Amino acid sequence: MMRDVAEVTFEAALLRLEEIVAKLERGDCDLDESLALFEEGSRLRTLCAERLQVAADKVTELSRQSEATAAAETE
Repeated sequence: MMRDVAEVTFEAALLRLEEIVAKLERGDCDLDESLALFEEGSRLRTLCAERLQVAADKVTELSRQSEATAAAETE
C-alpha cells in the first residue's frame, strides 16, 4: 500500500494503479484484500484525474497567454 496519496507523484500513482488493476484482474486476492486494493485504486484514480486536470488547465492558460502575446506583437 502507498503512503498518503497526496505525496505521490502522478507517475508513481499511475504505476501503482496499473499494479492494482493487474492484481485484481488475476483474481488471486481474497475479499478483504480485493476491497482494500479497490479502495486504494479509487483514491489513486481520483488523484490522477485531479493532477491531469491541473495540467490541462495550465496548458490552456499558457496557450491563452501565448496567443495574447502573439496578437499584441502583430499590432
